[in-house]
Amino acid sequence: MEKTQTNCRTGSGALMFLTGMGAGIAAAVLLAPRSGVATRRILGRKLEVGEDWVKERALDAQDCVRSYAEDIGDRMKEVAEAVGRS
Repeated sequence: MEKTQTNCRTGSGALMFLTGMGAGIAAAVLLAPRSGVATRRILGRKLEVGEDWVKERALDAQDCVRSYAEDIGDRMKEVAEAVGRS
């Protein structure tokens, strides 16, 4: 169970990433020395990278939830067996 908890504690990292990405986009738009077209192209690429990162984190979260569900199911079986023996 400890291993699952360690692997699933990425929520604050995801929040920090998204906050940083938003700040970076805002700074890029406000301070861009390029034309609007070039800036939009760069931002589009950065958003694609961010989208891929978010999708990967979502898959990681699914794995964590699945793992927790399996752990809970196993514990429920153990409790049911212990109650059945009593």
